[in-house]
Amino acid sequence: MLYYLSQLIIILAYIILGIGFRKKERIKILKFSSIYQGMMVVSFMLLKGTMGIIASIISLMRNFLFIYNEKKRKSNPSWALVLFCILAVILTIVFYKKPVDIFPLIMTLIGIFSYWCTNTKITRLGNVTISACYIIYAISLRSWFSIICESYLIVNTLIGFFKHEVHNN
Repeated sequence: MLYYLSQLIIILAYIILGIGFRKKERIKILKFSSIYQGMMVVSFMLLKGTMGIIASIISLMRNFLFIYNEKKRKSNPSWALVLFCILAVILTIVFYKKPVDIFPLIMTLIGIFSYWCTNTKITRLGNVTISACYIIYAISLRSWFSIICESYLIVNTLIGFFKHEVHNN
C-alpha cells in the first residue's frame, strides 16, 4: 500500500514540476520545484530511499534560499554553492550503501549549480541532466512511475527551453 501511495505522490509531484518548467520566470520555477521537492521527501520516505530524501531536503533548503534572494533581488552567494555541495558530499559519504547511491549526489550537485546560476537556460539544461540521473536511481528503487514521470519532465523542460530560451533569441 505504501508503495502505491508513493507512486501517486510521485505522479502529482511531477505534474507540478512539469508545469513549473514551462514557466518563464525563474522564481516560479523555484516555487514549483519547492513543492515538488517537498512531495518527493514524502515519496522517498515511503520507498525507504535515504539518498533521495537527502537530495530532496538539500534541494528544498537551496530553493528556499534562492527564492529569498530572488525576492530581494540579490545574487546567490558563492558560500551557498560551496556549503550545499559540501553538505551533499558529506551526507552521501555517511549514508552511502550501494553504487547507485552516487546518482542522488550527482543530481544534487548539478541542481545546486544550475539553480545557483540565475540563468534559466542553465537551470533547464541542468534539469535534463538531473532527470537522466534520477531515472537510473528510480530503476534501483523499482519506482516505475518515476521513470515515466522523468520522461514527462524532460519533455516539459525542453518545451520550456525552446519556448523561452531559444524562441526568444
